[in-house]
Amino acid sequence: MATVTNWIDHLSAAEVQGAIYPGVGTEGVLVIIALIIWIGWHVLQDRAESEHLSQLARKKHGANDHKSNITEW
Repeated sequence: MATVTNWIDHLSAAEVQGAIYPGVGTEGVLVIIALIIWIGWHVLQDRAESEHLSQLARKKHGANDHKSNITEW
């Protein structure tokens, strides 16, 4: 196994010059994918919460129903 004793000489060598980690150049694509997933999660979460709230609204609970110990409140 090779060891590097001088990083400046190693990184300026012709065979290593440039990329020092795998995946160089894919950062932009990964950011776009992350944004798509993030926005998609918010859309899905909004739909799920809206459905849940509409189900609760259809039950037409009154303002004082929580005092009667309704379990589906």
